[in-house]
Order: sequence, then C-alpha cells, then structure tokens
Amino acid sequence: MSEDRILLFKLGQLMISNNQGYDLNETSLEEMDRCRKNKFEQTDPQSEQSIQSKRIWIAVLISFLLFLNLFAGCSHLGPYYKSNFYPSKILFTEEKDLRIRLLFIGDAGDTKEEDLVLRKLEDWANKIPQKTMLIFLGDNIYPAGMPSKEDSEREEAERRIQAQIDVIKKSGVRGFFIPGNHDWKRGLPGLIREESFVKQELGRDEVFLPMAGCPGPAKIDVENIRIIVMDTYFWLNRKLNPEKGCPHKDLKASISTLKALLQTAGDRRVVFIAHVPLETHGPHGGFFDWRDHLFPLTRLAKWLWIPLPVIGSLYPLIRWNIVRYSQDLNSRAFKNMLNQLKEAFAVRKPLIYAAGHDHSLQVLEIREAVEYILVSGAGSISKLSSVTHGDNTLFAHLHQGFISADFLKDGSVWVYVVEPGEHDVVFLKELKTN
Repeated sequence: MSEDRILLFKLGQLMISNNQGYDLNETSLEEMDRCRKNKFEQTDPQSEQSIQSKRIWIAVLISFLLFLNLFAGCSHLGPYYKSNFYPSKILFTEEKDLRIRLLFIGDAGDTKEEDLVLRKLEDWANKIPQKTMLIFLGDNIYPAGMPSKEDSEREEAERRIQAQIDVIKKSGVRGFFIPGNHDWKRGLPGLIREESFVKQELGRDEVFLPMAGCPGPAKIDVENIRIIVMDTYFWLNRKLNPEKGCPHKDLKASISTLKALLQTAGDRRVVFIAHVPLETHGPHGGFFDWRDHLFPLTRLAKWLWIPLPVIGSLYPLIRWNIVRYSQDLNSRAFKNMLNQLKEAFAVRKPLIYAAGHDHSLQVLEIREAVEYILVSGAGSISKLSSVTHGDNTLFAHLHQGFISADFLKDGSVWVYVVEPGEHDVVFLKELKTN
C-alpha cells in the first residue's frame, strides 16, 4: 500500500477513535470538563453534537475516498497504449495490396445521420468499397429494438437504424447486422421486425446474421477469410431456445457445427463475430470508475452530475458481487458460454474475435482461446462507458469510433482504430499471425 493511502487510512481511524472516546484517560476528561465550565459555559449541547456528527461524516468521507483510491480507478479518457505500440507514422493500405477490409462498429443504435462517427465510417467504406465489408455488431436500435408499426416509438427506431443502413447504401460496400441484447428487448417478434426492415432496405438476404431466432453459426467465406457469426444472447438467456425453422435444434448442435466450421477452414484466417466479447475491461468486465461511484445518476442521463457518495458505490458492488447480471462476464450464464466456446476454439483458434457490448474501443492480445479480441462498441456517443486496461490490453480509449481489420495479399493483417476528429487513426498494429 502506498504511503498516501496508509496516511488516509490512519487519519480515518484516528478521527473515528477520537469521536468514540478511545484513548482518553481520566485526567484528560477532567481537564476537558474544566475547560467547558470556565470558557464555554454558554455552549449549546446541540452544537457539540453537531461537531461530533461532522467528525463522523468527515471520517466516513475519508474512508470512502480511501475505498475509491483502492478499488476504483479512472477511465482512459485519453488513448491508452501499451509501450511501443503506437507507430510514429501511419501507413495506409493501398488498393493493390488489399484482399479484404472488415470495418467493425457496435452499439450504434443511438446515432443520427449527421453523427460524426457515421460520417467517418462512410469515408472509410468509400476508400476501397469493392474490397470492404461493414459489420454492425449489435444493439442496433436503442433502447429496446424495433417496435410494431402501431407503436409511437416506431418512427424513431426506424430513423436510428436507417442512419446505419444508409452508410452501406451510400458507399456500396457489402455489409450486415448482428443482434445484440437490446435488439432482443421486445422478444423474438421485435427481432424479426428489425431483420425484415434491414432486408427490405438493403434488398438482399444475408444482411442480418444469424437468422432472427437462431443462435448460428452463420458462415461467410470471402477471399482468404472465414467469417463465423453467432448470437450470444441464446447462451445468456437460458429460457431461450432456437426456433423450429433454425438449422440447429439446440445449443449443443450449434457448438458442434461451430467446431466443424473451424476444422474445415483450411488455410483461411478465421474471424469470429458476436455481440458479447470473451473478455473486456469495461463495466461488463467489472470495471467502474470514480464517476460511477460518485455520480451514479450519470448512467441514466449524462447531465445528472449529482454527487451520491457511498450510495453510488452500492450499484457496482451489488451488480458484480450479488445480483450477477447475465450480460456481465462473471455471470453463471456467461461462464457456461465461455467454456463451450473455449472447447470449440481448441479445434482452431480464431485470429480475431470481434464484438461490441462494452461501449469503448479496445484491442486485446489474448493468445489463448483466440489470438486477438477487438471490442468496438463505441458507435453511440451517448452510450460511452468506462474502460481501463489489463495486462493483455494493447489499446483502450473511452471515445466514439470503430475498428478496421485489413487483410493484405502478402498474408499480413493490420488493425486500425479510427476515431472522428483530427487524428483519424489513433492506433495501428500488425497482428501476429504465425
């Protein structure tokens, strides 16, 4: 423990012990009594109680600040780089060298057409459109998926997903959507409505994967890549079963097909896509920064900066240690899914696992079940959430943006983290492909 933390701890103990009357002998008590009689005969007893109450609250506040210092950190409001991982010069892929570019953006369901991140996404889609594929990683319509046509919220829901669809339309790239937990909020009927809307607007199949109501896997082979898509919501909601029209009757059959797709990938690079990542250093991974503890109401509205110390800390503690939210990485449902995916990935490790869910930008080097995890859930500026780093973090930033993976003809794979603003590319790395 650092010296400043020890000092805070001792100071808190001292104030509490003094308030409770510890370490005060009989002589000191008599002296204090004479002092009160001689100099403070007019003192109101209620004022003494007020002083004691203030001391208690100060002690509690110091203890709370110590707690924050020990257990709550700061989000990466500026980009975090693992040492020596940021290049001095950005080299952009030329068309003649590119096989395929995959653009990943997730949790974009609260964006508008004029949103800067969608403008930047369209710019990147337009660079080499014939060799680019755009993937929206779920939570495509906040707050609760696609309402029925009679619902008063329908128009706003259409507007939100239309802004994303238009990026595919205007650039002419190949693209598709996958479902997230918010797309499931209105149950299977809402998900089917969203799928139908996307298919109608884009005028073709295979633009919403897997098929609504099915866990997958869905497969796309393009150039030297095998893309495998699954709907992780089935594993995190144990009451949910595949629909009758699905290729798989249960999740066991789904995992068996996943193993087969990995085994038959041949020389192709494998990219696995789902809404929920295997690992993350954001709230779904158990990280809550000081703002979450001191200003918890900002989770409801970004402008609600009302300090609620102690009370604010109850939510993270209860959520992570008692309630165990199914969408978090410490839930029993997630651990069951993790074990099944790890068993499948033992057949063949995907090079990339791309996901959203946590509302930040992260590049993680795992080298176990998968080689790399790309968390690209920063599509909506209103939804950005705290993020820290772990030993496996190459890059992390609490900022709106998206991630590009360029597969080159020479066999190399380059990852770009792109953010709207003056810097454009804020991170670039060649992945180890063995």
